[in-house]
Amino acid sequence: MRKQMVALFSAMLVGILVNVATIAADSGTQYAGTWKGTWEGAGSGGKFDMTLASEGGKTTGGVSVGTDGGDYQAKFSTLSIDGNKLTAKYTYPLDEQGEVTLAATFEGGKWTGTWALGAKGQDGPAMANGTWTVKK
Repeated sequence: MRKQMVALFSAMLVGILVNVATIAADSGTQYAGTWKGTWEGAGSGGKFDMTLASEGGKTTGGVSVGTDGGDYQAKFSTLSIDGNKLTAKYTYPLDEQGEVTLAATFEGGKWTGTWALGAKGQDGPAMANGTWTVKK
């Protein structure tokens, strides 16, 4: 009886570990690719494309943004995907003293979120903010 209990417990533990490893691997790779969409806010709007990739078990990426002040590309300095929630930051290329913070939720095949432009490394009020949405 004891051997059967140990064998059952071992089988359950292996199954749990396999599921956890699968979930961890999927969290970044399922969102890999190029996402195209738009942003709005600060009395303007434009193109907003996001690229996500899984490299060595880590999710990386960046954005390509169209603005009235010129188009730009930027790589994420921080990026986190937890379930269907994304948070990221990047240095604002049109003013290196600025930093853009993104937050989004994945639902219905698209990312929908907010952006805020603030002083780099500061938690003060945003100089500008708005929304964005992208889909494959």
